[in-house]
Amino acid sequence: MRQPLIIAALLLATTPAMALTITARVSGGNIAIHAGPHDSYAIVGRVADGTEIPIDECTQVDGDSPYGTLGDAGYPLWGRNATQWCHIPDAGWVRRNEIVGRGLVNVTPPDFAGAGW
Repeated sequence: MRQPLIIAALLLATTPAMALTITARVSGGNIAIHAGPHDSYAIVGRVADGTEIPIDECTQVDGDSPYGTLGDAGYPLWGRNATQWCHIPDAGWVRRNEIVGRGLVNVTPPDFAGAGW
């Protein structure tokens, strides 16, 4: 009886993790989709206000640093005043302040370094 449970546990442990994708809604008008996470990247499309879009990751900022750091999880953290961006799979990047959605803060793994941790 235990053998099927062990096999199931091993299969789960060796299966690659699926990227978490949440649904957000555009709330900033007719917003630009950029090829990368910065205004200097080319605009590759636009999304109309109210449109629901999938998001699979967002950039994070380091509130303690004006320059940014590398977080504990290995993800880069941008400087505290940097614009945050979110990625639409197979499309590009949009400004975080132009979309709303429950769970957006959980898209990119949290970083627990710095003051208070």
